[in-house]
Amino acid sequence: MDNHSRKAIDQGSSKRKKPEAGYSMPHNAHEIALSVSHLSLSFGGLQALNRIDLDIGEILAVIGPNGAEKTCLLNCINGFYHPYEGSVFYREKDLTALKPHKIATLRIARTFQNIELYLGLSRLGNRKSYKEVKHYKRRKRWLS
Repeated sequence: MDNHSRKAIDQGSSKRKKPEAGYSMPHNAHEIALSVSHLSLSFGGLQALNRIDLDIGEILAVIGPNGAEKTCLLNCINGFYHPYEGSVFYREKDLTALKPHKIATLRIARTFQNIELYLGLSRLGNRKSYKEVKHYKRRKRWLS
C-alpha cells in the first residue's frame, strides 16, 4: 500500500463516531467482552438451547430464521431467563444467576418489540398518532 492510500485510510478512521461517555470498548479486537459457555435451556420437554458456546469481542448481530431461539439466547444473557446449564460472563463477571436489573447496571438489557396499533385507525392514522406521541415524549423530556 502506498503512502497516499495509507493517509486516506488514516483520515477516514479518525471520522468514526466515538462511543458515548461511560462506555468502554474492548482494548483490542482479541479481548473477549462476553462469553457464553455450554448454555442450555429447556421448557418442559422442549430443548430451546443446547450447549451454546460464544466468545464475543465486538458488537455483531444474531441472525437466524423464526424459531431459531435467538430471543431465548438473548434472554439468558440479560437475565430474563436462567439456563439450567452453562454460564454467561461479561468482562469476567458471572451473570448467570443475576437478576435482569443487576445485569442492566452493566449496560446489558433488552427491549420488547411493542407494537401498539389503534384498531379503529387506518395505517396512515396509526402512523400519524405515532408521530404525535413521539413528539409529545420528546417535548416532555425537553421541558423537564
